[in-house]
Amino acid sequence: MADTNTDLELELETDEPTLSEYTTESEAPVAGSAAARKPSASAPGAATGRRKQAIARVRIVPGTGTWTINGRTLDAYFPNKVHQQLVSEPFKVLDLDGAYDVLVRVHGGGPSGQAGAVRLGVARALNGVDAELNRPALKKAGFLTRDARVPERKKAGLKKARKAPQYSKR
Repeated sequence: MADTNTDLELELETDEPTLSEYTTESEAPVAGSAAARKPSASAPGAATGRRKQAIARVRIVPGTGTWTINGRTLDAYFPNKVHQQLVSEPFKVLDLDGAYDVLVRVHGGGPSGQAGAVRLGVARALNGVDAELNRPALKKAGFLTRDARVPERKKAGLKKARKAPQYSKR
């Protein structure tokens, strides 16, 4: 019985597979395809974004990632962290954080509408820089679609768009 245990131990030691080649499941990208190209931050871009009553004119230029919105920094203009994340999402989707300086002029609406307008403007500007490379990711994330919802207008005889004056039977 002792002989069989040592034989098994010897067989286990000698049956180890030796790797001679390494393979991957996917092939390496071909040198001219879109997957082989790195996102380039060499061209400037400009676009307009709208959301609710807000209109944002956005210019992006290759740089260090500084934001200027109406002459103020991103933190000063949008103190809410949710709005800061919202406007920088297109850069995160494309892995271009810090590749462009962003200059924005925005007016109308409130903070949430302005943040949405800036995001649409940034996404359109990035799409304009290199549509072939950037468009699929931006489109899939839904950043190139304008949210067409706007406030309903006030109607005659009503206090607001739908609120009617109190009804009195007598």
